[in-house]
Amino acid sequence: MTANACTARGTKFRNINLSRCSARCPVCGAASGRHSNARRRLREIGVAGPTVIVVTYSKYYCEACRKHFSTPMDHLAPKTARFTHRVRRTAVDLVTRDALTLEKAALRMRQKHFVTVPSSTLHDWVRDAMTV
Repeated sequence: MTANACTARGTKFRNINLSRCSARCPVCGAASGRHSNARRRLREIGVAGPTVIVVTYSKYYCEACRKHFSTPMDHLAPKTARFTHRVRRTAVDLVTRDALTLEKAALRMRQKHFVTVPSSTLHDWVRDAMTV
């Protein structure tokens, strides 16, 4: 995958293929064939620069119950998230464990881990972590 205007220069791309030809429907359990493939980009903590994980996954349609579903990716990131679980955990730890302000935690994530996390997003993550 090539970089575009939204990615920083020197960004490393890691590809993960979760695409399969068929899967069981999570609603009714019937075997379902692949409808199409899609890609999802997740920002990850980088060691020597920004890193983006490009996940190729399958979309399915169940003929039996007439429902659409996708390959589960819960082990990488929450649904519709743009950051991996590791980014979220690291950023929340900077605020809760290291007692940094939201702005300083966001700055540390950008400088040390090469991930830009808006302060408002970080605030939501910390709030969610405190209510669990």
